[in-house]
Amino acid sequence: MKKYERQNRPWLIGALVSVLAASLFGVALQFFKGEVLDSAIAGQGVRTLGYGLALAGFILGEILFFHLYRRLGDRFAAGCVTALKQDVFESVLRRDYVAFKGRTQGEYAAKYTGEADAIRARRFCMLPLFWEIAFKIVLVSGALFLLDWRVALLTIALLTTPLYIPKLIEKRSQRAQTAFLQAAEEALSGVTDWLHGFELIKNFAVEDKILARFRRLNQNAGEKLLDDLKLGAAAQLITTLMSYLSYFIVLACSAWLVLRGDFSAGDFFVAIGMIDQLSYLIISLAGIVRQLSAIRPACRKMEEFIAEPPQSGREHLRLSILGDMVCDILFGDSSPLYSRLYEEGLINNSFGGNFDILPGAAYLYVGGDTNEPKKVHEAVTAEAKRLAAEGIDEDFYQRIRRACYGQMIRGLNSFESIAVSAAEGVFFDYNYYDFPEVFETITKADVEDFLRRNVTEERSAISLIYPKDFA
Repeated sequence: MKKYERQNRPWLIGALVSVLAASLFGVALQFFKGEVLDSAIAGQGVRTLGYGLALAGFILGEILFFHLYRRLGDRFAAGCVTALKQDVFESVLRRDYVAFKGRTQGEYAAKYTGEADAIRARRFCMLPLFWEIAFKIVLVSGALFLLDWRVALLTIALLTTPLYIPKLIEKRSQRAQTAFLQAAEEALSGVTDWLHGFELIKNFAVEDKILARFRRLNQNAGEKLLDDLKLGAAAQLITTLMSYLSYFIVLACSAWLVLRGDFSAGDFFVAIGMIDQLSYLIISLAGIVRQLSAIRPACRKMEEFIAEPPQSGREHLRLSILGDMVCDILFGDSSPLYSRLYEEGLINNSFGGNFDILPGAAYLYVGGDTNEPKKVHEAVTAEAKRLAAEGIDEDFYQRIRRACYGQMIRGLNSFESIAVSAAEGVFFDYNYYDFPEVFETITKADVEDFLRRNVTEERSAISLIYPKDFA
């Protein structure tokens, strides 16, 4: 997110200068309030009027500079989120078709709207506010030192204790915020996809099922939001209680100084005004720190999403070649598994399979006629596990490798094969005639790793089709 903040740094600097000026006017007018009170008590009418006019001038200056700060701060936040959304959209367009289909349209919409707007509200808008509060705390604290160092030290020591609350609940806040954003993204993703498929919903009359799923997603998002809000409310309650306890202690100390004669009525009035202002500022700062801390995981995930490298079309071609080679090694006609199952009478010459890649998915399948489908299924997964653990025989691997390459070369003799392969290359952004170069990048270790990661019991399924008259 720092990239967007750097791009809009002039607006942030302008906002900080404006809020610094507004804060200086705000602190100065606190002293003039005390002077107005002391002059009025002393019966000095002209002096009271002069201090009153100066007070009005400082109030006007604070209002005008604060308005300018808000305008520049809003420009900063708007510029940051605009650039962020630009990068989100460009990141989507940079993907090839396969990578794009790895997520639903709803997920992309959630990134562009829900998550980007959450980052705007909880980071880009909070940064100017953080510095506004920080400047005011420093200036008010300095003014208290000018008034009386004892009150200043006591005030700072006691009123800063609420700032430790956000740090104590930082992990819980981040988990709650992340859970809410994920739930909101899931709900928005579902709504977007359902609206996209509105015609299908109506054609198949599945409105009730869609409504039931929406209620679950919406309810879950609401519960996660409530959890986040409850955590924020609890933190604010603790912060407020601690702040007011400190406030009353400082108030009692200031009253004691008045009784001793160290404070005038005007000094007491100024001190209480500043302490009250400082108490509010520190409560606000604690809430801002919690927001900035809670949004950090979402910022990291957004940066990772934007930085995702677009998948090369060659990766699609390479995966396709690798999958076909795995099929031949695992259950091809010349594989040890095929020979063993055939000899045991568990399969016949209808047994075979292939590897397919679809938008956002890929799968390896094998099938045929058998009286013992579960045994065949177990044998396939067991053989994949054995090959991954023990390794593939080098001679066998080289035979299959040469056979696969030869089959691709033979395909160039078929006009139909060339047309299908070339068209697929256009759709998935690669040149099919680069296959010899891509083929050379595949190793035996790649095949074994593919088996180890993908052909496992927990990632497999079995589908049985019985004859109509099967008893």
